[in-house]
Order: sequence, then C-alpha cells, then structure tokens
Amino acid sequence: MSTEFDQKLERLKSVATCSVREDVLLAPLTTFRVGGKADILAEPKNEIELLELVNHLNEIGIPYFYLGLGSNLLVSDAGIRGVVIRSRGDLASMSIDDTIVTAGPAARLLLLTTFAARHSLSGLEQLSGIPGTVGGGLFMNAGAYGGEISDTLIDVRVMTPSLEIKTFSKNDISFGYRSAPELRDVIVLASRYQLKRAEQSDIFSEMRRVWRLRREKQPIEFPSAGSIFKRPPGDFAGRLIEAAGCKGLRIGGATVPTTHAGIFINDRAGTATEIAELIRTVRTRVRDQFSVILENEILPVGFDADPFELKT
Repeated sequence: MSTEFDQKLERLKSVATCSVREDVLLAPLTTFRVGGKADILAEPKNEIELLELVNHLNEIGIPYFYLGLGSNLLVSDAGIRGVVIRSRGDLASMSIDDTIVTAGPAARLLLLTTFAARHSLSGLEQLSGIPGTVGGGLFMNAGAYGGEISDTLIDVRVMTPSLEIKTFSKNDISFGYRSAPELRDVIVLASRYQLKRAEQSDIFSEMRRVWRLRREKQPIEFPSAGSIFKRPPGDFAGRLIEAAGCKGLRIGGATVPTTHAGIFINDRAGTATEIAELIRTVRTRVRDQFSVILENEILPVGFDADPFELKT
C-alpha cells in the first residue's frame, strides 16, 4: 500500500465510531473458506454507525466492499484493498407486526425463516436452506425450489452512495433471475415481507423438506459458494457441466463434485486462484462443446482482472 493510502486508513481509524480491525484474514468469513486479508474490517452495529462510516469513507476517499455473510462470492488470495464492511448488532434484527416481518440486512436467511415459522407465518420456507444474509439475498434475488426472496417483499429501505435514504417498493425493483439491478449500488438498511398465517407444524414440515432436498442434492459438508453459474435459458448448468465431462474435475484443492456438478467445492484447502481456474476451465469446456456461455452467479472480489474469463 502507498504511504498516502496508509494515511487515509489511519485517518479513518481515528474518526470511525464503529469497530475497525486491521489486516483481517477474510477466508474464515467466506463460505468458500478462501481469500486474503482486508486492510480494514469495519463492523457497524446500527444504522447511525453505518451511515457515519460510509460518510467517512466517501470523504477520505477509501474504497469499500459490503461483505454480508461471505456467500456467493470468491475473494482473491490477495485480499481486498480498502475497507470491508460487515454489519452486526441491530442491523441483524428482526421484528413482527401482525403478518409483516421486518429484517435488517445482516439477518441470516435461516434465522429469518425460523423466526417467521415460530410465529406461524408462512411464505419464506424456500429460503430456509440458503446460506447468506437478507441484504445479500435481496442483492441477487436469492431463491430455491420455486421460491424467491422477492415473492413476499413489500419494500426495502436503502442508503445510496451519496448517503440518501430511500424506500423502494417491490414494484420499483426490476427483480429477475438472480438479479435486482436497482439494489446493485446501494446498501440495504431494512426490508419488509408480507406473510400469511399458517399452521406452525406445516411450515416447519416444508422447511424440513427443503433441507432434505439440499442435503440430498448438494455437497453441503464442504466449503462452497453455492451455485457457481446461473441457469442458462432452457437448460441447467449442472447438466451441461456433466455432459462436458467435468464431473470430478479437480484443480488443486478445488473440484467439481460427483454429486452436484453445478456447485464446486473446496475440499482440500484450495485457494481462490485454484477455484477461479476451475471455473474458467469448466466455462471454456462447456462453450467449446455446446456453444453455451455459462454466466457466473458468484461474484469475484479483489481480483485485478476477471478471473473467470474464458480461455482462447
């Protein structure tokens, strides 16, 4: 890092009201269990600390990345320059008003679905097995087994890069398959969901069904980032990967498991570089054999160039 950048980080440390730690290894904070260090990990525990933090970052001129639970992304072995934000405390809170559930961005999807179920509220069951936070789930319109987080959404409170607080109704957001374009450059502060009354036993039964499906079809015992690729039109990424002969393919500590070709795993202490090379190799083989370009669902962070770029 440059001396000028060091000075900026020192200035941030002197004015930040939230917890800030230097040189924090990110691998334990990601579901792939890879990634280098963040220059600074900042952990605001409420909206005021978060707003003040982003304001300081803008004023000082330090880049930042909002981490969430570290799922659905691949952090470079070199780490992330600048500040990584990981919200906690009140930003992970959940509350209920009749049949409306409100959740902070740092609330875990699993805890949110369980929270709703314990209050006999149905509508979030399909999200119960998805690793990640509410904020991250909204960012990519997370979903599984026929349900998406946007299905029951009422509205989302967000903070823009210029610190403006806005509320988007569900109809203000162009939700698509694993996408929510209007949420791409904002930070989620809270979101509300319209659920419906149901028998608690029926809700938990459906949640158990979802969990059984995940256990049967996905290698959840190993570090992974979930589905690597989006579903191509009229087909499935896993089918194409298997047909291309990539099941069991290994590069270093990363492999395409034989149980589910669409979810790559880090089963031998692999690196981000090895995982990225595995993704590149699989994308290239599928393109060469079927003329299909698989679109990445996971986000690469901290790389100088696109690590998933197709080979020539």
